Amino acid sequence: MYSEKLSIVKQALGSYYESNDEMLFHCPKCNHHKRKLSVNINKNAFKCWICDYRGNNLGVLIRDRDLRSRWNSLVNQVDITRFDDLFKDQDRYVLEKSLELPEHFTSLSSSKLSSIGIKAKKYLLNRGISFSDILLYKIGFCYHGTYRGRVIVPSFDDRGELNYYIARSFDNAYMKYKNPPCSRDVIFNDVYIDWSIPVVLVEGFFDSLKYQNSIPILGSTLSMSSKLFTRIVDKCKTVYICLDQDAKQKELKIVKNLLDFGVKVCKIELYDYSDLGEVPEHLLVDYKKRASLITREDYLLQKLDFGG
Repeated sequence: MYSEKLSIVKQALGSYYESNDEMLFHCPKCNHHKRKLSVNINKNAFKCWICDYRGNNLGVLIRDRDLRSRWNSLVNQVDITRFDDLFKDQDRYVLEKSLELPEHFTSLSSSKLSSIGIKAKKYLLNRGISFSDILLYKIGFCYHGTYRGRVIVPSFDDRGELNYYIARSFDNAYMKYKNPPCSRDVIFNDVYIDWSIPVVLVEGFFDSLKYQNSIPILGSTLSMSSKLFTRIVDKCKTVYICLDQDAKQKELKIVKNLLDFGVKVCKIELYDYSDLGEVPEHLLVDYKKRASLITREDYLLQKLDFGG
């Protein structure tokens, strides 16, 4: 299996030389003239010693779709010869505790709500979230504890297991959002996504309700080593992107990375609105129909416009 992986990496990155148990290639991100991208196939990790481009998934380095398909078929296989090695040092391998909803989570679908629950429901309705949305996305709130006064929006992975949740204050708390004790490297509500059609990338959950098949990037930049980016590159030929007007630099970086991997990117403009949440419902379909396909030349022009 190692030799097969090595063959794919060599075809993807070109010539290399070995240094101890690692291989050094030219970095596809900074294109430094020296081979400074360190790749370790056994650890499935890489790092560039010039630009610090790094990750724990070599698949993001493999941009050819056929090669990436072969790579994915290999990494999804189980190498039973490594089981003994994995359990030699038990202290290094700790089973992850499953994420659970906050202790005082209460569903907002209930017909009998406390005064704080009624306030939470009113907050959502004022943001254009219908009762059917509350049912579909299993939205609740907390009446006590660490997340008191917050709307809780669960996220489920492709197997229907909880992988994250948003805790948004509706009670004028100092922090609008309070993150759960887990990694943000998730595909938010993957269980609802149809990967056979284009997805729409937006900033937050409330934005994602504007368009079907939308995925919030949770306000963070979309790293090339993230689960979401990897899934997009593997599954999507075309992606729509619609971020707030004040996120142009972040948007440009995401667009460039997707173009580098051969993904078509269509930009949904917001025109006179600063963020997607402000756009009236009757304009949404028209805005998406008018979305423009971004070429590399378009990207370069926009980069110049924003001082890149």
